[in-house]
Amino acid sequence: MLFLLATAAFAEPVERPELPFKGAAGEDGAHTLYFNPALLNFDRDPVYAVYYDTADAVAGGGNALTFATTGSGVGVGVSYRDLVGSSAWWTLTSGVSLRLTDSLAAGSAIHWQLPNGGNDNFVSWDLGLAWRPTSWLGLGGAVLNLGSPAPDLGVVTRYDAGVALRPFGDALTLGVDYRADTPVSGAVVSSVEASLRVKAARGIWLRAWGDRALFPDAPVGFGGSLELHFADLAVGATARSDSAGAPAGAGGYVTSLEGTDQLFMPGRQIAEIDVSGSFPYQPQGSLFAAPQESYLSLLRRVDAASRDGRIKGILLRMDGMSLSLAQVEELRGIVKRARHNGKAVVAWLAGGASNGDYLLASACDKVYLHPAGGLDLVGISAEVQYFKGALDLVGVGAQYAQRAEYKSGPEPWTRSSSSDPAQEEMEALIDDLYDTLVSGIAEGRGRSTDEVMAIVDAGPYSAREALAGGLVDGLLYPDELMTELEGVFPADYHLAEAYGRETDESGWSPQRAVAVVVVDGPIADGETTSGGLLGGAATGAKTVVKALEEAAENRAIKAVVLRVDSPGGSAFASDEIWRGVERVKESGKPVVVSMGGYAASGGYYVAAGADAIWAEPSTITGSIGVYGGKYNAEGLFGKLGINTEITARGRNASMFSMSRPMDAVEFAALDRLIGETYAQFKDRVATGRGLQPEQVEDVARGRVWSGSRAKEKHLIDAYGGFFEALDDARLRAGMNPGSPYTLVVMDPWSGPTALPTQVASVGRMVRQALSPKLEVPREMADFWRLAALRDEHVFALLPYDLRIQ
Repeated sequence: MLFLLATAAFAEPVERPELPFKGAAGEDGAHTLYFNPALLNFDRDPVYAVYYDTADAVAGGGNALTFATTGSGVGVGVSYRDLVGSSAWWTLTSGVSLRLTDSLAAGSAIHWQLPNGGNDNFVSWDLGLAWRPTSWLGLGGAVLNLGSPAPDLGVVTRYDAGVALRPFGDALTLGVDYRADTPVSGAVVSSVEASLRVKAARGIWLRAWGDRALFPDAPVGFGGSLELHFADLAVGATARSDSAGAPAGAGGYVTSLEGTDQLFMPGRQIAEIDVSGSFPYQPQGSLFAAPQESYLSLLRRVDAASRDGRIKGILLRMDGMSLSLAQVEELRGIVKRARHNGKAVVAWLAGGASNGDYLLASACDKVYLHPAGGLDLVGISAEVQYFKGALDLVGVGAQYAQRAEYKSGPEPWTRSSSSDPAQEEMEALIDDLYDTLVSGIAEGRGRSTDEVMAIVDAGPYSAREALAGGLVDGLLYPDELMTELEGVFPADYHLAEAYGRETDESGWSPQRAVAVVVVDGPIADGETTSGGLLGGAATGAKTVVKALEEAAENRAIKAVVLRVDSPGGSAFASDEIWRGVERVKESGKPVVVSMGGYAASGGYYVAAGADAIWAEPSTITGSIGVYGGKYNAEGLFGKLGINTEITARGRNASMFSMSRPMDAVEFAALDRLIGETYAQFKDRVATGRGLQPEQVEDVARGRVWSGSRAKEKHLIDAYGGFFEALDDARLRAGMNPGSPYTLVVMDPWSGPTALPTQVASVGRMVRQALSPKLEVPREMADFWRLAALRDEHVFALLPYDLRIQ
């Protein structure tokens, strides 16, 4: 419940509902629709609110129902101002707010006014502006009832200017507002209100304020509030008193709530987390569907459950998980930490469980399988297809230069089978990944590595075979799961479905933050693209550099975690991102790299200059080398009857034409360019990693390394996942390990821009609907990776697209 004491020393507007909180600078939520619509954009969580206020002879009373989300809101209210006639004044409201910059928003609201039974209907407009330049200061202003639309009814233009101070972050907000009405006759009527909002304890908030009209001997009103947060609601009640302490009205409200600031939480909670399907780093919605959960969000939820003292156990549901082996290792690390913290962790596998599914499940206390499912534990294989024969048939040739012998990226186009160096590195890589799979299962299930290798060699398994072989602990249908788990989890446990999915997004910039910048997929010049009908998705260097610059300039951001899960791409674009990392370091902020499944070639290039690099043993990295060239379709054109005439000025002007092969001079020029780029790549590695040139050459030459061998070669610093890298970054920034901070993910799609976020999002959805991605066979993956790099000539790119199932 909420109790509020306030005095209506200054008459409230007659045309809108009486609300207990109306600071023009410091408020968030749906109720801001009525006094400063610009504030709608600072609290982007969907929220509804219902307000009730009893009438008194001075201030009147009324009710209001409002809903707001993503910078817009709608509401309906009814006010009772004339107690003699008991007149009801209805108001229908809609508003919108646009984010002009990351800290500045403008808003407008329109009110359809239906006073006194609807005989004098009219429309009124509001305009608002809000600026929150820092985490502790907010400024706001609004003009209500533009043009005094109904002065005869007391509806005149009102001006409101406010300031909000937050010296201790969300825990305390102080506000001061000045309000003035345009006079119908006589002097301006104005008032000042001071307010305070403080968090007393988890789920308990207190408010107090006072207001006074600015004329001699004006009464002073005082107010106070107690607010309690429950599972998904904040509930309150209000009361007011005059300057003599006499009651002057009461009311209450209910608003929706997100996040974990709750007074009472169900006991014996079990976090249920669905680890099925794919988890992109930077998901996008479509015109008709919400975006998928991101991989970093999944990590955060599992990590939060492992640390949350109210969570007694974790249930992982897996059905066709699509993650790299390194990502599985990352999640295994969090699962093991949860078990170390005394939480029971259970995995339930549906359908055909893959190598990755079972590797993650093996780290849990118990593993259950659907009775009609199976266990596709069959080991690891890699396939590389060679197209030279097919290209010869159609009359297409490939001319590529490479550095060095292990940089086998062009081989699928220039050879009919792998070279000896390529075969050597592939054998070593598959050995390392297989060892990771076997040793992880052996550790988790209490078997020897020889036993696990024998089990793998005998796979796959039906559900009954998996149970008989001790690979799972039981066979359960979904409806049997809850009952059977009472022996594993505490009795009378409560299942927290979709644990951690709902988070309360603050309307204020953080006081202390760590920025996360993601480099995901092929690296290309220009802006990040989501792909489409005629091209592949790619991380754009321009987008990443912009995010790094913003992180360097933002005083609240103390460190940067660069998450790299990329096979590389454009050598030029990789160098641009490398330079962006250097500039963040020059600003005095540490940069720590967290590697995912891939951080190879250009993916390693962008990481090389960081203060520290964290990776998993199965991360695919290295590939320090470059290649470049072109396809020659002269033979194909001849077969099709196409004749090409080239007019050029300059010895090598047409060297990249597809209509003819390069001659010896042109190829020598290309080879020289490749050599220069390779030398620059090695220099970046030597400088960033503190290695001598000969040490770099020994580990370079285009060779791909697993994370375990990369650590031996000093290409990475430590084993660990995202949160280990995050803790390292915080320590390097001098942040206390126990101090609060905010994790800011620099979103390439809706990050701070001069355009309104919601407008950009709608435009992006329309483009996606018009240009859907094609589902292509895996054998065509190289075509689509290169489609994102079609304007490049020199590549720092992993030789193959390797998938471990």
